Amino acid sequence: MHFESTQIPSPPNFVLIDGALWGFDLKKAKNKNKVFRSLYRGKMEESLAKNAPYLFEFEAGGDFEKWVKKQDPVERRVTWLHSSATLDEVRQHLRRFLRMKKEDGGTIYFRFYDPLVLNVVLPHLTEPQRIEFFNKINYIEIEDLKIEERVKYYLTNEYELITEKEEICG
Repeated sequence: MHFESTQIPSPPNFVLIDGALWGFDLKKAKNKNKVFRSLYRGKMEESLAKNAPYLFEFEAGGDFEKWVKKQDPVERRVTWLHSSATLDEVRQHLRRFLRMKKEDGGTIYFRFYDPLVLNVVLPHLTEPQRIEFFNKINYIEIEDLKIEERVKYYLTNEYELITEKEEICG
């Protein structure tokens, strides 16, 4: 589903939390909201549990969202997103982007869930890549308090990537 600016549903209903950045607070997040999935599975999920990316579903305006927003927004940065799909559908969709092929044929882990990475990568995606990435995602929202900016990314019905920037005060 794609939107024109005036049609964007709000607010986000999922948040991607990077276990590597959240440390002990990840355990707190899991205790506060039991509706989450690791993007890793199998042996990777077990061995990298503390550093894995986690997708949390939450009720907009609820206690969990408020708690996440109270955490250090620089050290505990997160990626907010909105989707009409279920938690498991969004997880399955996002898992496809955890690895990238290198020019030499090898694979590397791709930290797309880190807002600093997304801010760099999203504007450079080709149209087919944008369509694939936003397939189950209505929009992505990132806050960067270092530059006091909130950025929302979404596709129009013509698959054009729209970047809306808003100044925020830390």
